[in-house]
Amino acid sequence: MRAKILLTTIAIGLLSSLAAFAADDHDHMHMSHMMKPAEPLPGTSIYNLTSDWINQDGQRVNLESLRGEPAVIAMGYTSCKDICPMIVADMVAIEDRAKASSMKSIHYVFFSLDSAVDTPERLTTYARDRGLDLGDWVLFNGDDKAVRELAAALGVRYRRDASGGFDHSALITILDADGRIVFQQPDVTAKPDDMVKKLSALFGAASQ
Repeated sequence: MRAKILLTTIAIGLLSSLAAFAADDHDHMHMSHMMKPAEPLPGTSIYNLTSDWINQDGQRVNLESLRGEPAVIAMGYTSCKDICPMIVADMVAIEDRAKASSMKSIHYVFFSLDSAVDTPERLTTYARDRGLDLGDWVLFNGDDKAVRELAAALGVRYRRDASGGFDHSALITILDADGRIVFQQPDVTAKPDDMVKKLSALFGAASQ
């Protein structure tokens, strides 16, 4: 009887060891996969721009940090009282419809045109006041050079106005996971559902 119990104990030990070995091997393979170097960015990717930005948490990052998920992005500034609130409202509507369609892995990004005023603290307050989910949203402050580069790449036209604010394009852009422009909404009259359809097509392409 003792011999039988001993053999059973050994068998259980061997099975546990094999399971642990298989798990370790799987983890090693998974880590090897995760550590593969990233593919080079496509030549048309916005993420090729090398200027640094500072997010609402005060972290200095580059645009490539957004790589890996589609992004809905716009440029504006927090003290804007007319067009910018409408742009952000449109982006929130896109976010709500996308989530309702189970599309949750999307960045929503607001790039400030006002380098001097829109500090990380101000951007955080702006997000909180508008109920933006900072699990999905990122708000960026960049220096004048970063702003000019990104605006040129997106086709956003802007200039200082007499009150110290900005006249600027009302443009919402969808980027694919590698930072390529997929679609641009040229004004705030377009329906958010049209943008969601473009996002849905991206998710469909990624699953194929």
